[in-house]
Amino acid sequence: MRESATKINPFVTMLVDALRADPSVTVEFFSWPRALTTRYDVFHIHWPEAVTRGPSRLRRATSLLLSVLLLAKLRFSRTRIVRTAHNLAPHESGWPGEQLILKAFDRSTTAWITMNAHTPLPVGSRQYVIPHGHYRDWYLVPEHAPEHGPELLYFGLVRSYKGVDTLAAAFSHADDLADHRLRILGKPDPSGISAVLQQLIDANPRIEPDFRYVPDTELAAAIARARLVVLPYKNMHNSGAVLLALSLNTPVLIPSNPITHDLRTEFGSSFVKLFEGELTSDALSAAVAELPADGLEGDVDMTSRDWTSIARSHANVYREVSTW
Repeated sequence: MRESATKINPFVTMLVDALRADPSVTVEFFSWPRALTTRYDVFHIHWPEAVTRGPSRLRRATSLLLSVLLLAKLRFSRTRIVRTAHNLAPHESGWPGEQLILKAFDRSTTAWITMNAHTPLPVGSRQYVIPHGHYRDWYLVPEHAPEHGPELLYFGLVRSYKGVDTLAAAFSHADDLADHRLRILGKPDPSGISAVLQQLIDANPRIEPDFRYVPDTELAAAIARARLVVLPYKNMHNSGAVLLALSLNTPVLIPSNPITHDLRTEFGSSFVKLFEGELTSDALSAAVAELPADGLEGDVDMTSRDWTSIARSHANVYREVSTW
């Protein structure tokens, strides 16, 4: 069986490595020449907007044209399309022509893989729920975990929808956390550092920003050292950052919704803490107060997020849809 993959990132790399352990599955990464000339049993796409965009108008127009040709080729060859629905919508809006192509991808999709049971899909879609895998094969748990000091951590891209300014404000007004510091690790996009966020950083020396791409080993050490990872997203659906923090046995504070309630049920209320509505200083202080001063004992049970079983579930989907 031949299946096409997208460009490398930790999630895709770990999934592909696990899939390649199955001798019946051959995985090829996406490129335009390969996509337009190779015959696949299954074409698996995770972020379709990744193939419809480009750094210039010419590149975008070319990508959209190639996308039309790709969809026509897949339809003509009766290739089944498997789509992973990661986000409810692309984080950045594209131009009008892109929306038509993305809707065409949706209509052409044979089967959808979702990482939770709450992802909305087009009416009549065939759905397979396969969870997001852990990161312990990528970011190693420190052999001698550092002590959890009075440090809170936000990590990841600094984007407007991730609520980093709300976190900085809640931290600044939390009198109970006067002995803590807040580290912000991650590269901002153009909308990331708002005037409000910059003012809060300038006014509070206990907020320590590091606005750069942080290497994996440095990021893992920061997560393992933090007392609590806080991800105050305005809308949280599937989050690799949550799984990364839990993979390194660091508790998280995240917004309350049906998906995060499932995470709390799966991993326990000691490691998954929820807040309602917009993050406040009271909610932040309460979450920290629940944590032991010397950190939580034991490892987070990641059995349900094992990549071998996740790859097996993907391969079963590919086999099933390729026979339709």
